Amino acid sequence: MKAIELGPDWLAEEMPPGYNTRLLEIQRLSEELRAMGRFGQLLWTIGDELVEAVRQAFVAMRFESMPIPGAVGLLAVTLDGNRRLLVNVSSAQQTIQKKSPELAQVFHLQQELVGDSDRIVLVTNSHVGTRPAERPAPVEPDALKLLQRIGANVLPATALFRLWTLSLQDRDRARGWVDRLHAQDGGSFELPNLPVV
Repeated sequence: MKAIELGPDWLAEEMPPGYNTRLLEIQRLSEELRAMGRFGQLLWTIGDELVEAVRQAFVAMRFESMPIPGAVGLLAVTLDGNRRLLVNVSSAQQTIQKKSPELAQVFHLQQELVGDSDRIVLVTNSHVGTRPAERPAPVEPDALKLLQRIGANVLPATALFRLWTLSLQDRDRARGWVDRLHAQDGGSFELPNLPVV
């Protein structure tokens, strides 16, 4: 998006009536677009940008979401007093295989950090150069079976984007789906066709 050339500071005083009103409206709309664009990163980024977009998506749905100190790509999302999602944001660019480092991280989480009311969620965003509807499965079947056995869920970042989109219209319904994510005992988390804003 190209920035609007505003000219010198004194220009607004010289312009006809309505100029300042339009300028303020354009600035407000531009800020809204920038804010929404940050959530668009759920569809096309990996690494630190994706971790922050994931964190912000949960915050937008009114969950407390904090990085876990000393861990890369790991967030603790508090659902209520004692239930948490331990969200491991994958940096894999391709489909996660049985021997991928992401699975080793999930097993480490299971052994070291998971409490009785916690659920591990592996957020994936592989094949970001491909339109989301055309992407292959983010986790190969054998790797998914291992995750299912330990009760870890796989949440594609594209599905989290859909939840964030739903929260713009109905935050309680989106939060209900996050509760279902916590309740699911392992495997790929599937969403129905949720409405788009």
